[in-house]
Amino acid sequence: MSTPLDDPRRLPSHDIMCIDCKSFYASVEAIRRSEYPLAAKNAVLSRAESAGGLVLAGSPLAKANYGVRLGTRKFELRPDMDVQVVPPHMADYIKINYQINEIYRQFTDDLHWYVYSIDESFIDVTHSHSLFGSNAEIASRIQDKVFQATGIITTVGIGQNPLLAKLALDNEAKKQAPWQATWTYDRVPETIWKINELTDFWSIGSRTAIKLHNMGIYTLYDVAHTPLARLKKKFGVLGEAMYYHAWGIDYSLLERRYVPREDNKGYGNSQVLMRDYTTLEDCETVLSEIADQVATRLRKHEVQGEVVGISVGFAEPDASGQTHWGAQVHIDPTNRTDDLIRAVKYLFESKWQGDALRNVGVRVNKISHPSSFQLSLFEPSQREQANGRLEHAIDQIRSRYGYKAIVRGSSKTAGGTAIDRAGMIGGHQA
Repeated sequence: MSTPLDDPRRLPSHDIMCIDCKSFYASVEAIRRSEYPLAAKNAVLSRAESAGGLVLAGSPLAKANYGVRLGTRKFELRPDMDVQVVPPHMADYIKINYQINEIYRQFTDDLHWYVYSIDESFIDVTHSHSLFGSNAEIASRIQDKVFQATGIITTVGIGQNPLLAKLALDNEAKKQAPWQATWTYDRVPETIWKINELTDFWSIGSRTAIKLHNMGIYTLYDVAHTPLARLKKKFGVLGEAMYYHAWGIDYSLLERRYVPREDNKGYGNSQVLMRDYTTLEDCETVLSEIADQVATRLRKHEVQGEVVGISVGFAEPDASGQTHWGAQVHIDPTNRTDDLIRAVKYLFESKWQGDALRNVGVRVNKISHPSSFQLSLFEPSQREQANGRLEHAIDQIRSRYGYKAIVRGSSKTAGGTAIDRAGMIGGHQA
């Protein structure tokens, strides 16, 4: 039987490193308190004043001893847990992330350096060996430099492509010192195919896993040995990607950055709610605030959109097991706050069945640059122009004095969150 790995000449082969800052937020907070990150027992908690506050990061010991991790709620932190709760400092995390990535950039050029998240980056060191040594030597030098400069411990997954590097990081390098692991094509049977759960594999979510189970596919070995045509018929291009990924093959290159087409670009905001939202008034208040934020971003970039969408997540699954839903509607191209709020309320009232909500989002797609001014048949042109000038004035005031300088009255009600969230970075304390 022939396999995709039979001809090594056709396989992408580079020296890729996926580097992660171990328990980044929690480690920064431990260092702030003069503690060694691996010995600290802390949890970084967003919105500690609320029982629904979320843990953004747990230190390694807090994870191992008490199962404290990303997404743990404040009310789940029992008094008997020996865990120190600390507030986040997002500005510090961004500053240290920048400092760490400056170290990564010393070992490759910018074309082969890619920031994946605030605590994770990829670098391609294929052409760096004459200067810095083998993969293991480069990884160790990076780890030493980062630790000496910041006190942060880094873990490094090494592979012949970004997929193998990421899998090596998540499934081996993060687990024990020296915090390095290398996965290659010849190790696929002993590495990728030994991953226990389909959902532990990069890019396979719970819904996809259920569909695979219904096809009689329970392991990554099964995925790799399912006919490609069958996977493509069921999942389309995702099925093809899953097939090759199960063989450890990934053709993506760090230097080929995805740049979305202008018509695919969108603007959106979302937030996790600190309590259950159960009334129409509260739900529409917070959705309207988010719509206002999105409209402000559209005007700042001098664009407009004509597809408005909302997404909501439930506090608990409903009777059918559903945990969330989304909806969207086409409108005339606009960047006006009132237009977006009307669309958001229409969508929500059309679909909401009374479920308690814990996260909400608003997104505007099909973006364009306005080439003309569209007058409404139902509103006098003078009012249209006056509303435009009013929104421009509000934007200028907020830009100069901050969001709280001028707010809608609804933000003062129980459902409003915008005032409390003003000045936060990424929805968290700066």
